[in-house]
Amino acid sequence: MFSELVVSALLWMTFSTIVAQAVSILLMWWLGLPPSRLVHEIEVVQNPAVGASFFIISLTASLFISLMSSAGFTPDPSFLEGAAWIVGGLAVGALYTAISFFIAHRVMGRQPGETVYTYLRREIIDEQNASLAFFLGGLSVAPFISIMFQLI
Repeated sequence: MFSELVVSALLWMTFSTIVAQAVSILLMWWLGLPPSRLVHEIEVVQNPAVGASFFIISLTASLFISLMSSAGFTPDPSFLEGAAWIVGGLAVGALYTAISFFIAHRVMGRQPGETVYTYLRREIIDEQNASLAFFLGGLSVAPFISIMFQLI
């Protein structure tokens, strides 16, 4: 029973994350920004409207999918069971976010020999790339929103 709940939560989380990102990319494409130009707008132009749009679309799609896939509120579990779900959810959400950041690092305009950490530090701290910050926020919000809805 417990393992079924965990597998179901992981499957819904994966589905929600993938669909939220796909919807974001497709809507950006519909607005006239094809995937081939998305990286250019985020990295070179550093267009905050593109990053913010990606974030908002990703947030909205993940909320919708997560709400629809949730079984609704369940009675309060014991403290240990609730704590285990929260810690597990945070760990899985962080893992999905790390995977998303790694993929973004591979696709975006990284410099030779640059690690994910140094890439993020350079883009967000040194270059103050708000577009990339919003874009990465859009990548990380979906797993955490979807796991939250699986927990309730």
